[in-house]
Amino acid sequence: MNIGRLAVLVGGITFGAVAGAALQFSSVSAAVPNIGHALAADSAPVVLPTPRPSPSSSCAPRTLAIAFTSNVNDPSVLRLHLPWGRPGDPEGRMVEDYGAYNGASIREQLPVHDVSSGTLQELLGHNAIDIVLDSGTPLYAVTSGTAYRMTNWTIPGGPQGYAAVVVSDTLRDDNGDAIAFLYGHVREFVSQDGQHVEAGALIARSGGDPDDPGAGFSDMANVHFEVIESPHPLTAHAGTVNPHQFLENLYTYAATNPAGCL
Repeated sequence: MNIGRLAVLVGGITFGAVAGAALQFSSVSAAVPNIGHALAADSAPVVLPTPRPSPSSSCAPRTLAIAFTSNVNDPSVLRLHLPWGRPGDPEGRMVEDYGAYNGASIREQLPVHDVSSGTLQELLGHNAIDIVLDSGTPLYAVTSGTAYRMTNWTIPGGPQGYAAVVVSDTLRDDNGDAIAFLYGHVREFVSQDGQHVEAGALIARSGGDPDDPGAGFSDMANVHFEVIESPHPLTAHAGTVNPHQFLENLYTYAATNPAGCL
């Protein structure tokens, strides 16, 4: 009777050790990322996802502040990333707001589609915000999605410019159309045209200085930042929503919450 119990006990310990080793091997294997796709995109450095906060961390609720995205109940599931800088950094000095120059006088030469009323309306002004950044500042994908290069980005009668666009695969408007983010006056592309990128991936470097390639219509180093709400984000050329509050909220939230809460 005692010998039988000993045999069962030894067998149970042996099975437990084998199962534990198998589970440990499975966990290690699952933790190793599949780098085959990353190696194929050798021009874009691999940016590891920001760790999510531990259960003990506290992530305050926040609003997305993008028009026509009332379908997003919890912005944290989007795993957003700052488009430039690091948590704690300011978004930068704004030199031109949506529809105005220096936040005051309306510019009359650029068409703007203002969707604040719920429909696209042709207005006159500036369809983005311009933020002062040193030429060469790294620019990152706000969400995961498909990155595109625009080398003919310009305004009527203006010089050719470069712009990088990320069409999100996680953030959609209430009509089901993808939200896109455009970075204008870039001087250098990093991601390939049509490449899928993760949030936080390095996609381009800022420009805007008249001596920079791809500066377009610009007289100083800056980034032109748009949030595009349109079924045709690469051809709409304007179809945008005011990105000011979204950007301000994003940087303020990143500075006051644990890493990974975005």
